Amino acid sequence: MRIDDLDGAARIVENELGACEDRGTSKSVWSLRLIRADLTRLRGFTEQALTYLTSRRSEFPPEEDDLASLAAIDSYSGYYMGLFGRYPSAHLLMSRAEEIARFADLHEIVCEVQQRQAMIFYLQHDYASSDRIFRLILDSSRQIGGWYFRANAQWGIGKNLMIQGHHSEALPWLDDACALFAGAGVRQSVATVWSEMAVCHLGLGDDVTSLRLLKDALEANREAGTVQNYQVVLANIGNVYLHRGDNLTAATYYRRALDVAREIKDPVSVEKWTYNIRLAYARLRQSVDRLDSHAT
Repeated sequence: MRIDDLDGAARIVENELGACEDRGTSKSVWSLRLIRADLTRLRGFTEQALTYLTSRRSEFPPEEDDLASLAAIDSYSGYYMGLFGRYPSAHLLMSRAEEIARFADLHEIVCEVQQRQAMIFYLQHDYASSDRIFRLILDSSRQIGGWYFRANAQWGIGKNLMIQGHHSEALPWLDDACALFAGAGVRQSVATVWSEMAVCHLGLGDDVTSLRLLKDALEANREAGTVQNYQVVLANIGNVYLHRGDNLTAATYYRRALDVAREIKDPVSVEKWTYNIRLAYARLRQSVDRLDSHAT
């Protein structure tokens, strides 16, 4: 999963869970269930992922001393709730997950929980809290070692700077994250960073570089089947055309993103892409009105 080989992960998970008929309460079985749930979420079916975890936990609860699974289930479930905008429940579950992981000295799981907390704060537009948590992960990554948490922390810091319009400050963080992901051969994560870098380049007035990065990211997400990211890239391409004043093309990309968001039942994105469509058509009407006024 960390190297973004989703198809390879899915084959292993389905073979192993099929062999045990998805029964049992052991740590190894729960590890497979968690991966299956997150693969389902990455394919765009967050509601099914949450339902699956809830049902499995009810029927086959983890063993009492399996604190890693207990923390992970709360962390994943809380994150999925956050994606639906159920923020109080999301933070409650993730706080409990972090408490369990800290009690058991599960340092990597603490960082995984924090990554999800930071992303939910980002969705809530609480960029200060999101940035603070990503910087905590960056500090922890120096002790844990390896590329994974360091790259994700740098990406998260850059992402928070990007969304607040600090494009020049964001790019070095994103460049460093991209280099780490590329060095690890994690193409899907590279594509995710491309999307953030594209927003920065657009903000700095370089729409050509922005569109090139976004089209590369779109193709990578299409190949991987990561629908959640795919819709975001579609909307970002719409932003480039909106910037260029091509409001009709912008609206077309926003509609494609909206169709995907509705299909995967992503209410937060549905609201955002609907707003963007209205904005594009409003600007299109303004352009038509200006042409009419000049004609008369």
